[in-house]
Parts: sequence; C-alpha cells; structure tokens
Amino acid sequence: MTIAVTGATGQLGRLVIESLKRKSTGEPIVALVRSPEKASDLGVEARAFDYAQPETLAPALAGIDTLLLISSSEVGQREAQHRNVIEAAKTAGIKRIVYPITVPSDPGRR
Repeated sequence: MTIAVTGATGQLGRLVIESLKRKSTGEPIVALVRSPEKASDLGVEARAFDYAQPETLAPALAGIDTLLLISSSEVGQREAQHRNVIEAAKTAGIKRIVYPITVPSDPGRR
C-alpha cells in the first residue's frame, strides 16, 4: 500500500511523514509538494503537486492507494483546492482519502 501526504513540507505534513516513517513496515510513502527540492530532507519520494494546477494532480497520484489531504493555508482557496484534489484522486483511482480535522477538547470553546 502506497500512502501519499499532501502539503508534506508544511508543519503538519512534516510531522505526519516522520510519524509514518517511524511506524512503516516498508510501505512506500510519497510527499506531495509544490517544490520537490524542498522535500529532499524528508527521506521519501517527493512529487510535484500544486492544488492550483488541477491538470497536474492526477498524474502525481499514480500508484497511490491512500491519500492524506492536508489543507494549504491560502485564505479563501480551501474549497476550490480540495475539489481539485478530490477530482484528481477520483481520476487516479484512489480508494481512500483521509482528511485530518481538529476537535476542540472543550466543546464550549472554539
């Protein structure tokens, strides 16, 4: 099973990649990033992946079984970016998309 992580050079993405590497039983991990050269220190395959360039997304997802979709921090772009990634994942035949969410520890606080 090959797992890919979007936004892998961001704060959360780097933590996820490191955690996956520690727990790995040899399954391939792919970092999906805007600039693959910035991912050279991650120790995994890096592929160019820019949410704003939908025509390039599906080819980057070739051979991926599970996709972890980490949102970018671009204000006002999340819905369009997620749509681009989800459509590309469908085209690439990905069966599982994981999306991390945070839940407040105190339901009264937001």
